[in-house]
Amino acid sequence: MGTMTGSNEPAASPVDAEKMAMEQLVDTLQKRFPRMGATAVADYVHEIHRRYDGAPIRDFVPLLVEREARRGLTGTPGDGAPRVPAPR
Repeated sequence: MGTMTGSNEPAASPVDAEKMAMEQLVDTLQKRFPRMGATAVADYVHEIHRRYDGAPIRDFVPLLVEREARRGLTGTPGDGAPRVPAPR
């Protein structure tokens, strides 16, 4: 049993850390916006995340995705329709 400083487990790679952050974000937003439907929220977050494919600096991608997703899920365009597709 290793301690935090003596653990033999490898540190998560930046790619793994970003993937875990996206999974946590999806889970959080699904709980926060249950009326949107779990699949619609997940699809929306992943759609936003894909926009950052190829970004050379990844440090702030999870934060940027979270901000954009929260804005989209809480805001509505001028016609009052949700920005996220309705649940299927």
